[in-house]
Amino acid sequence: MNTDCPNVEKCPIFNGILKDRKMTTKSYQIQYCNGGELKYSKCKRFETKVKYGVCPPDLLPNSAMTLEQIAEKYGLTLNS
Repeated sequence: MNTDCPNVEKCPIFNGILKDRKMTTKSYQIQYCNGGELKYSKCKRFETKVKYGVCPPDLLPNSAMTLEQIAEKYGLTLNS
């Protein structure tokens, strides 16, 4: 049974803004992506995608912004 985030394979931060930061990438993957729903459900990227249907490519898993602040900053709506 796969316990990884359903979005981990296509998550753009690992191929984009964190492309050359292997230690940071591994840390995020351990903390958020791997280890079951209990972990990945706390990822701001996952939460944003669930609520708005999309996630900005540069949003980090540990963003301190609320979902409402993310929506305002990136122009997301519930119908995005």
